[in-house]
Amino acid sequence: MSGWRWTAAGAAGATVVVAAAVTAGLAAAVLAAGRRLPVEHVSEGGLELDRPPAEVWDVLTAVDLFPAWRPGLAHVERLPATAAGHPRWREYGRHGHTTYEVVESAAPHRLVTGIADPDLPYGGTWTYVLTPAGRGCTLTVTEHGEVYQPLYRAVSHYLTGEGATVHRYLGALAHRMAAAGQGQPPEPQRTQSRR
Repeated sequence: MSGWRWTAAGAAGATVVVAAAVTAGLAAAVLAAGRRLPVEHVSEGGLELDRPPAEVWDVLTAVDLFPAWRPGLAHVERLPATAAGHPRWREYGRHGHTTYEVVESAAPHRLVTGIADPDLPYGGTWTYVLTPAGRGCTLTVTEHGEVYQPLYRAVSHYLTGEGATVHRYLGALAHRMAAAGQGQPPEPQRTQSRR
């Protein structure tokens, strides 16, 4: 018998080739989409708290206690301060570790922290502003993020959202502050992102 014959083995091989081509095409599309997105983004969210600014400030700056209220954070390692005397620390979680430092501090109203690890595929700063409001305060968190690799930019923009980190942080802080006051956690204000 001459000619080509389609067999089960040939069908399986063709399926693998098609699956590989589809996967490569999707990866190329995701990379292309990521390249079109800007490296920088800004995300902002807020939280109204029934606690004075000084009490909230103590929680925001008690680095050693972060693992007790921030989900996904296994432990924190204190590092030597910067040359300017600013605190530094390394956070360890399920995705590895990241080094942070205090960039600016004006207790109990304004705190700016930033990623101090230039080898990561992302970077940025987080600005925490505490504004007195009645007997409590309003906390506004602004992330000035940078995502250097196109794949991570696409995932951050299209899948998780640039505001996910701020929103997760505010939710955890709301639960932490409610536990301290034995009340119900306040609902974080809607997180907004812009490029």
